[in-house]
Amino acid sequence: MSELTLTAGHAEQEFEQTPLGEHNAILVDIIFSKGEETNYGVKDVLYFYFELEEKMNDGRPFLARKKFNYSLNEKSNLYKFLTKWRGKPFKNGESVDLSAMLGTGCVLEIEPWTPEGSDKTLHLVDRARKLAKKDWPKASGQYDGDKVRERIEARKAEQAGAPAPAPQPKPAAKAEEQTGGGYSKTFNEDDDIPF
Repeated sequence: MSELTLTAGHAEQEFEQTPLGEHNAILVDIIFSKGEETNYGVKDVLYFYFELEEKMNDGRPFLARKKFNYSLNEKSNLYKFLTKWRGKPFKNGESVDLSAMLGTGCVLEIEPWTPEGSDKTLHLVDRARKLAKKDWPKASGQYDGDKVRERIEARKAEQAGAPAPAPQPKPAAKAEEQTGGGYSKTFNEDDDIPF
């Protein structure tokens, strides 16, 4: 095949959804996004990105995302998700350094969900559970957080009716900028769950 041989693809190409069920995964990124439009008004949100041990047909690992409002109130989805993951509730006034969670492995449960009025079923992250540290998968290094951040900012600009910001090279963000800061806790490096 010559370098001038191309294979056509369709814009409606079938997206390879994350497989349903339980999967060993590793948390590869947490993105703090300020002022996103939600069904309940403008909110600060967090995106958790997990790389699954299981691979897609092209050999890349599946990537799953979970979105939360930026709140650790006991009624928040983030609070519920983290307490299920670590296996115990947070004490009143306890803080968590979300950046300490990066690189933490878990068993990620992917469940089917059909949006109201749609005939398409999506596969979404339902919950995470503890996974022994010896079983944590290794990150592939293929995840590109800068590209993901650019897409989030472009979508926010589109929703606001503004032109999408031009991609710009950025210095690596500090963990506190990535997660929005405000959380702090130290942990023992030998812990299976560092939060």
